[in-house]
Amino acid sequence: MTTEGVTVHGDGISFQWVRGGDAVAQMATTDLIDILDAVEVPIVLLRADFTISCFNQAAADVLGLAQSAIGRASRDIPILAGLPHLEQQCSRVIAGGVESRIDFRDGEKWFVVRISPYPKSGRQVSGALLTFTNVTAFRGSINQAIYERECTKAILNTVADPLVVLSADQRIQSGNRAFYTMFGVSRDETQGIPFHELGKGAFDLAPLRRQLKEVLAGNDAFQPVEVDNILTPQGERTLILDARPLSFPGYSERRGLVTFQDITARKQAEAAKDLRSEEELRRSEAFLAEGQRLSLTGSFSWKVATDDITWSEQLYRIFEFEPGTSVMIERINSRVHPEDVPMMNERIERARAGGADLEYQHRLLMPDGSVKYVNAIAHGSRDAEGRLEYIGAVQDVTQRRSSEEALGKARSELAQVARVTSLGMLTASIAHEVNQPLSGIITNASTCLRMLAADPPNVVGARETARRTIRDGNRASDVITRLRALFTKKDPVIESVDLNEVAREVVALSLNRLQRHRVTLRLELADDIPRVTADRVQLQQVILNLLMNASDAMKNIDERPRELLIRTDPGERDHVRLAVEDSGVGFDPHHAGMLFDAFYTTKSDGMGVGLSVSRSIIESHGGRIWATLNDGPGATFWFSIPRAREGGVEGRS
Repeated sequence: MTTEGVTVHGDGISFQWVRGGDAVAQMATTDLIDILDAVEVPIVLLRADFTISCFNQAAADVLGLAQSAIGRASRDIPILAGLPHLEQQCSRVIAGGVESRIDFRDGEKWFVVRISPYPKSGRQVSGALLTFTNVTAFRGSINQAIYERECTKAILNTVADPLVVLSADQRIQSGNRAFYTMFGVSRDETQGIPFHELGKGAFDLAPLRRQLKEVLAGNDAFQPVEVDNILTPQGERTLILDARPLSFPGYSERRGLVTFQDITARKQAEAAKDLRSEEELRRSEAFLAEGQRLSLTGSFSWKVATDDITWSEQLYRIFEFEPGTSVMIERINSRVHPEDVPMMNERIERARAGGADLEYQHRLLMPDGSVKYVNAIAHGSRDAEGRLEYIGAVQDVTQRRSSEEALGKARSELAQVARVTSLGMLTASIAHEVNQPLSGIITNASTCLRMLAADPPNVVGARETARRTIRDGNRASDVITRLRALFTKKDPVIESVDLNEVAREVVALSLNRLQRHRVTLRLELADDIPRVTADRVQLQQVILNLLMNASDAMKNIDERPRELLIRTDPGERDHVRLAVEDSGVGFDPHHAGMLFDAFYTTKSDGMGVGLSVSRSIIESHGGRIWATLNDGPGATFWFSIPRAREGGVEGRS
């Protein structure tokens, strides 16, 4: 190339290389110029004096160069003047023959400008060739990648738990802020060091290294590892490590993500809780022991298959065994009262067979000859292997039983007092009931003597008179028998009783008294009433007391008839009821709850004993007693007691 020229093609500028009349060279130059114009990369040629020699079509299109730029200094062309230190860079390239690069931004576009030496004939550098590569999209991708990396970094730094990335050879690559803070290190200090050296070797554990190796090979099945006594700037910590494999598309190298969960606070809380639990357990055991001592109740467990028996201290005290000594079934039976041993053996065999709950009472015969009464209750359950175990309690009820016996005796004596008191009120009725058959006996005896003294003796008449005498004697005997049954002090006998019959017996004893008080008595006794389970004498006492009270409630009533009604009915829920209704003065409804209290009375000469005794009797029979005001004058007193079981009830004390 010996000459250089420029030809304008439309709005663009083309290179032309001319050598004399060489047509072939001319054609080659034309082809080269066309090729350069076809290149989409802007190309600008600067002379050694930094003036524009020429540029291709892409430079005109992309950089906005016009034909007028040819021959002008680069500093006068706005887009070239924006290139930092362009002339200095071109001077070094022309002088040294080594290309250079400049990053250049034009608005929203980014270019990498390559400044290359431009040799002419003889390879002498006579200028600089500028090529502009548009890297806007690439730079945008880089910026996006940087932005996403910073976002990821920021997100990871907000995670409270430490995170660290390991290389395939278990070396630390990077971590989040929590990681560097926890271990008091920087990125530069940990970059590339083996993970097991972290924390002064606290993580140099063979199982952990083996699992990390599997994770870095792509295995997700990592079992979390708890590591204690890890030294950190915050003191010793307890951490749980977990790990997951990391893989990146297009890259074969595997990495692993290790997470650290600080459970130090939880461990400390658990330790404190365990300590508190131990203290609370000791307090609970002390409370339980004291409660068992105060309530005279001991607890036990019995493993049936092995006969392994465990007792509480109180149970040792109840049986008067040395605490802590071995307890066997035979040893327990040695304390059981001989009369109760068969029952105990039967309960034990039943427990071995079925696993049903146990509840029974028996006596203990102590070495000093004293007798204790105990209640035992136990619940059976089976473990996962089907082995039967009983958990139960035994209570010493000796004192309670003695108290109940004393209370029963006191109640019995009080009931006797009430019956004797009633005897005084029934004196006239009793005298009337006894006097009638006695008068008949005397009359019949006199008649019999006259008949036998006749001539001839009237034997047939005398025989009939004697029969009437025997009848009246039996009547008097029945009255005395009923009185003795009612007023004699003896133990109660529970049997099947006809409540209607009991009511009639009481009416027979008190009828004369009622008549003297001008009381009209009416009986409404149900025919189909079931029998009840009760003590006949005690029921008589209750009915008699209610009847006497009803009579007393009407003794000052003169403006209306004095009417008294006794009725029975089957009642409800397997009970039978009896009611005594009067037309007397009634009672204050505000004091209804006190009517059956001991020593409460509305009579000026009353003791307040009768209704209290009546309530005790009825409740001891499993029934209840209550009072209601009538719609009209007077009140009604009721009681209900259970029906007798089918098949009857044998008499028992």
